[in-house]
Amino acid sequence: MEDDYKTRMVEEFHELKDRINKINDIIEKYNNGQRGHITVREASLMMAQSYIMQVYALVLFDRLTVAGINPESDDVEPEEKPLPPEPQSHGFFIPRDGSPYLILHDMDDTWSYVKNKPGVMSKIHNWTELTYGINLFSGYRHWSELVKDFQDSAFPLIPLNFSGMPVIAKALADNN
Repeated sequence: MEDDYKTRMVEEFHELKDRINKINDIIEKYNNGQRGHITVREASLMMAQSYIMQVYALVLFDRLTVAGINPESDDVEPEEKPLPPEPQSHGFFIPRDGSPYLILHDMDDTWSYVKNKPGVMSKIHNWTELTYGINLFSGYRHWSELVKDFQDSAFPLIPLNFSGMPVIAKALADNN
Protein backbone atom coordinates (compact mmCIF):
# COMPACT_ATOMS: atom_id res chain seq x y z
CA MET A 1 0.00 0.00 0.00
CA GLU A 2 2.84 2.40 0.83
CA ASP A 3 4.39 1.96 -2.61
CA ASP A 4 1.08 2.88 -4.29
CA TYR A 5 1.16 6.49 -3.10
CA LYS A 6 4.82 6.78 -4.09
CA THR A 7 4.04 5.45 -7.56
CA ARG A 8 1.13 7.91 -7.87
CA MET A 9 3.38 10.81 -6.78
CA VAL A 10 6.00 9.90 -9.41
CA GLU A 11 3.30 9.62 -12.11
CA GLU A 12 1.79 12.94 -11.01
CA PHE A 13 5.22 14.58 -11.15
CA HIS A 14 5.79 13.35 -14.73
CA GLU A 15 2.29 14.39 -15.86
CA LEU A 16 2.76 17.80 -14.27
CA LYS A 17 6.10 18.31 -16.03
CA ASP A 18 4.44 17.46 -19.37
CA ARG A 19 1.63 19.95 -18.72
CA ILE A 20 4.12 22.63 -17.71
CA ASN A 21 6.07 22.08 -20.93
CA LYS A 22 2.88 22.33 -23.02
CA ILE A 23 1.64 25.54 -21.42
CA ASN A 24 5.13 27.07 -21.57
CA ASP A 25 5.29 26.26 -25.30
CA ILE A 26 2.04 28.17 -25.83
CA ILE A 27 3.31 31.10 -23.73
CA GLU A 28 6.59 31.17 -25.66
CA LYS A 29 4.74 31.28 -28.99
CA TYR A 30 2.55 34.08 -27.66
CA ASN A 31 5.60 36.06 -26.50
CA ASN A 32 7.21 35.57 -29.92
CA GLY A 33 4.22 37.16 -31.66
CA GLN A 34 2.28 34.02 -32.60
CA ARG A 35 -0.78 35.12 -30.70
CA GLY A 36 -3.50 33.40 -32.73
CA HIS A 37 -6.78 33.66 -30.86
CA ILE A 38 -5.19 34.18 -27.42
CA THR A 39 -6.14 37.43 -25.71
CA VAL A 40 -3.82 39.39 -23.40
CA ARG A 41 -5.99 38.37 -20.45
CA GLU A 42 -5.85 34.68 -21.37
CA ALA A 43 -2.06 34.88 -21.85
CA SER A 44 -1.70 36.53 -18.43
CA LEU A 45 -3.81 33.81 -16.84
CA MET A 46 -1.75 31.10 -18.54
CA MET A 47 1.45 32.72 -17.22
CA ALA A 48 0.01 32.70 -13.70
CA GLN A 49 -1.08 29.08 -14.15
CA SER A 50 2.40 28.09 -15.35
CA TYR A 51 4.01 29.77 -12.36
CA ILE A 52 1.71 28.01 -9.91
CA MET A 53 2.26 24.67 -11.64
CA GLN A 54 6.04 25.12 -11.44
CA VAL A 55 5.88 25.91 -7.74
CA TYR A 56 3.69 22.83 -7.24
CA ALA A 57 6.24 20.72 -9.17
CA LEU A 58 8.98 21.93 -6.81
CA VAL A 59 6.88 20.98 -3.77
CA LEU A 60 6.11 17.58 -5.28
CA PHE A 61 9.79 17.03 -6.07
CA ASP A 62 10.68 17.88 -2.45
CA ARG A 63 8.06 15.42 -1.17
CA LEU A 64 9.52 12.72 -3.40
CA THR A 65 13.03 13.51 -2.19
CA VAL A 66 11.94 13.32 1.46
CA ALA A 67 10.36 9.94 0.69
CA GLY A 68 13.71 8.79 -0.70
CA ILE A 69 12.54 8.73 -4.30
CA ASN A 70 14.41 10.21 -7.23
CA PRO A 71 11.65 10.55 -9.85
CA GLU A 72 14.19 10.93 -12.64
CA SER A 73 17.68 9.68 -12.00
CA ASP A 74 18.95 11.23 -15.23
CA ASP A 75 17.33 14.60 -14.46
CA VAL A 76 18.92 17.21 -12.27
CA GLU A 77 17.00 18.72 -9.40
CA PRO A 78 14.46 21.32 -10.51
CA GLU A 79 15.90 24.75 -11.06
CA GLU A 80 15.45 27.46 -8.49
CA LYS A 81 11.96 28.73 -8.07
CA PRO A 82 10.78 30.61 -11.15
CA LEU A 83 9.72 34.24 -11.10
CA PRO A 84 5.99 34.80 -11.07
CA PRO A 85 4.65 35.90 -14.44
CA GLU A 86 5.03 39.60 -15.12
CA PRO A 87 1.71 41.26 -15.93
CA GLN A 88 1.57 42.49 -19.50
CA SER A 89 -0.76 45.39 -18.73
CA HIS A 90 0.33 48.72 -17.30
CA GLY A 91 -1.27 50.59 -14.45
CA PHE A 92 -1.88 50.05 -10.76
CA PHE A 93 -1.84 46.72 -8.93
CA ILE A 94 -2.19 45.48 -5.39
CA PRO A 95 -0.60 42.38 -3.86
CA ARG A 96 -2.83 39.30 -3.73
CA ASP A 97 -1.97 38.66 -0.07
CA GLY A 98 -3.50 41.93 1.06
CA SER A 99 -0.27 43.61 2.12
CA PRO A 100 -0.84 47.39 2.10
CA TYR A 101 1.08 48.40 -1.02
CA LEU A 102 0.13 50.17 -4.19
CA ILE A 103 2.24 49.02 -7.15
CA LEU A 104 2.68 50.78 -10.49
CA HIS A 105 3.74 49.18 -13.78
CA ASP A 106 4.60 52.19 -15.92
CA MET A 107 4.77 52.59 -19.68
CA ASP A 108 8.59 52.20 -19.60
CA ASP A 109 8.11 48.65 -18.25
CA THR A 110 9.55 49.55 -14.87
CA TRP A 111 7.86 48.91 -11.55
CA SER A 112 7.58 50.93 -8.37
CA TYR A 113 5.56 50.68 -5.21
CA VAL A 114 4.71 52.59 -2.09
CA LYS A 115 3.25 51.55 1.25
CA ASN A 116 -0.30 52.78 1.55
CA LYS A 117 -0.26 55.69 3.98
CA PRO A 118 -2.81 58.51 4.34
CA GLY A 119 -0.78 60.84 2.10
CA VAL A 120 -0.52 58.36 -0.77
CA MET A 121 -4.10 58.56 -1.93
CA SER A 122 -4.02 62.35 -2.10
CA LYS A 123 -0.90 62.34 -4.27
CA ILE A 124 -1.65 59.45 -6.56
CA HIS A 125 -2.82 61.64 -9.44
CA ASN A 126 0.85 62.29 -10.14
CA TRP A 127 2.92 59.25 -9.16
CA THR A 128 6.19 61.18 -9.45
CA GLU A 129 5.20 63.31 -6.47
CA LEU A 130 5.51 60.22 -4.31
CA THR A 131 9.28 60.27 -4.62
CA TYR A 132 9.43 63.57 -2.80
CA GLY A 133 6.61 63.31 -0.31
CA ILE A 134 6.88 59.74 0.93
CA ASN A 135 10.12 58.15 2.06
CA LEU A 136 8.87 54.59 1.45
CA PHE A 137 8.83 54.97 -2.34
CA SER A 138 10.69 51.98 -3.78
CA GLY A 139 12.31 53.72 -6.72
CA TYR A 140 12.07 52.21 -10.19
CA ARG A 141 12.76 48.51 -10.52
CA HIS A 142 12.72 45.70 -13.00
CA TRP A 143 10.26 42.85 -12.45
CA SER A 144 12.87 40.49 -10.96
CA GLU A 145 13.83 43.15 -8.39
CA LEU A 146 10.21 43.87 -7.48
CA VAL A 147 9.52 40.16 -6.93
CA LYS A 148 12.33 39.96 -4.36
CA ASP A 149 10.66 42.71 -2.29
CA PHE A 150 7.39 40.79 -1.81
CA GLN A 151 6.44 37.41 -0.42
CA ASP A 152 5.28 34.63 -2.74
CA SER A 153 1.72 35.04 -1.51
CA ALA A 154 1.58 38.51 -3.13
CA PHE A 155 1.58 36.97 -6.63
CA PRO A 156 0.00 37.05 -9.07
CA LEU A 157 -0.75 40.73 -8.56
CA ILE A 158 -4.30 42.03 -8.75
CA PRO A 159 -4.78 44.73 -11.39
CA LEU A 160 -6.86 47.72 -10.41
CA ASN A 161 -9.27 48.65 -13.15
CA PHE A 162 -10.64 51.99 -12.10
CA SER A 163 -12.13 55.19 -13.30
CA GLY A 164 -11.46 57.16 -10.16
CA MET A 165 -9.75 57.25 -6.81
CA PRO A 166 -12.61 55.76 -4.75
CA VAL A 167 -12.08 52.38 -6.41
CA ILE A 168 -8.37 52.31 -5.51
CA ALA A 169 -9.08 53.45 -1.95
CA LYS A 170 -11.72 50.73 -1.52
CA ALA A 171 -9.46 48.02 -2.96
CA LEU A 172 -6.65 48.98 -0.61
CA ALA A 173 -8.98 49.25 2.36
CA ASP A 174 -10.50 45.83 1.59
CA ASN A 175 -7.02 44.31 1.51
CA ASN A 176 -5.79 45.84 4.80
